[in-house]
Amino acid sequence: MLKNDPIETAHFLNKWPKLINTTYKVSIEDSKELKIKAKQINKEALPIIIYYDNKKLFKDKIKTNNTYIAKFDGETNNSLQIQQVIVGFDKEHKQVFSVYNPLGSEMIVSFPESAVSYSVGLRLSGDGEASISAFSLTSHNIPTADSKKELYTRYPENDYLIITNVYPEKNNYYQNMFIHRRALSYKEKGINVEIYRLNTSPGSVASYSYEGIPVLISGEDELTRLLNAKPYKKILFHFVNERMYRAVRKSKAKYTPKIVWVHGYETTKWYRRWFNFYQSTKSLRSAINQAAGNQKQLDFMHHLYTTDDDDIKFIFVSNWYKEKIAEKDTNSIVKNFHIIHNVIDDELFDYIAKPVEQRKRILTIRPFVSRTYANDLTVKAILRLKDRPFFNELVFDIYGQGPLFDETVEPIRNLPNVHLHNYFLSQEEIANQHKTHGIFLCPSRMDSQGVSLGEAMSSGLVPVTNDICAIPEFIDDTCGYLAPKEDDSGLAAAIEHLYHNPHIFLEKSEEAAKRVRYQCGKSKMVQSELNEIIS
Repeated sequence: MLKNDPIETAHFLNKWPKLINTTYKVSIEDSKELKIKAKQINKEALPIIIYYDNKKLFKDKIKTNNTYIAKFDGETNNSLQIQQVIVGFDKEHKQVFSVYNPLGSEMIVSFPESAVSYSVGLRLSGDGEASISAFSLTSHNIPTADSKKELYTRYPENDYLIITNVYPEKNNYYQNMFIHRRALSYKEKGINVEIYRLNTSPGSVASYSYEGIPVLISGEDELTRLLNAKPYKKILFHFVNERMYRAVRKSKAKYTPKIVWVHGYETTKWYRRWFNFYQSTKSLRSAINQAAGNQKQLDFMHHLYTTDDDDIKFIFVSNWYKEKIAEKDTNSIVKNFHIIHNVIDDELFDYIAKPVEQRKRILTIRPFVSRTYANDLTVKAILRLKDRPFFNELVFDIYGQGPLFDETVEPIRNLPNVHLHNYFLSQEEIANQHKTHGIFLCPSRMDSQGVSLGEAMSSGLVPVTNDICAIPEFIDDTCGYLAPKEDDSGLAAAIEHLYHNPHIFLEKSEEAAKRVRYQCGKSKMVQSELNEIIS
């Protein structure tokens, strides 16, 4: 990361506990690489931290005038999520600091002045295996402030900064992948961007590159320092919040032109997601407790929509979301805006005419983190089809991950033609799955557009979803099926209709691919966004 040579490097690829058996069962083999196998015994369990060498303290190792670089790299599979943990202690061995570094990242670790020793660990969640090839902490004889400035100015050719909440990383493909696809598309057109992931890190800064796009992860104050260290032509926000905006306004970029993409939850009243808590008193109480924070965010959005003290343009991905949600829920009229749909990469998700037999192969790819994604309706639709005479001719592949996975799929777990895949897929893997399936079963309860639906349509899959929110702006009966909201019987009926009418399957498949290219195709949407960015 830094140009000057290190003065000391500590490696941590051995001396780990061999077996952990608590809410997780974890076995570790150490040699040149760290081999980890993890099984989550209690599905409700929180992530666990395993400490190096029985939580050994490396005493009197921290010198406040030095820069410390944590490095963490390797490979994982299945649903295993893994992070590097750095913990700082004071003279009384009390913990005064902790930070988590994602797989594939290097981090400038900002120990507080009270820290004199440290220990390291692994934070694990989910099931799977990992092979860790790098786990180290290196000290450099350079002040932390200077090393951060060197990091912030590493890519002078990157003229635009995207600020967002999460971003894809080596261990997690699904985090705002649609933002990453934008960044890659801009790069193809000669517009270089870098990413700032805002979190709550107390001064530590992680950095990595994802498919050639540089990413920084840190907190509000470091964002201000970045903007003071490097000028940008324009600042682009995805999932904007007050902390992001405040950090920019405190910096030299206070009046730099800004574009804000409005995607959904950041401008939506809490009760519109009633389906996430109506079955649980605990969830309802939690939602009510968060109502004040939700209103604060909406008040902030009202300020952004109506301020005359900044150069801001808003981009909405659908007319429906702007008019029916954003303006209504914030009591605002947005004047400086443009409607640009989310980009669908019709090059990656290319269309090849489908054989009629693929109408019997049904695919769903959804997160299992919220009832928003209506995976329970997918399960109910499959159960409705279970007793139909043709059911055994159908094949269902369900991909996804999240805390609701096991509970949701339990009723269909033992059906031999239902294949459950509890892990994430990369974009390339998704495109490959599209090529072997003909129907994309993707119910929903709230959607400002439906990117995964559009990607499947681009590949020629016939979408089966719900007639809710903005989805009818992108799908009609010429290219797919729109069941009434909460109607799993309508989803099942659509699959049955395609089974009995192979010619309709072929017609809708071709029409779906055409519509996506006309409405949301990569070249068209990227150029529309670039017109706003470089104007």
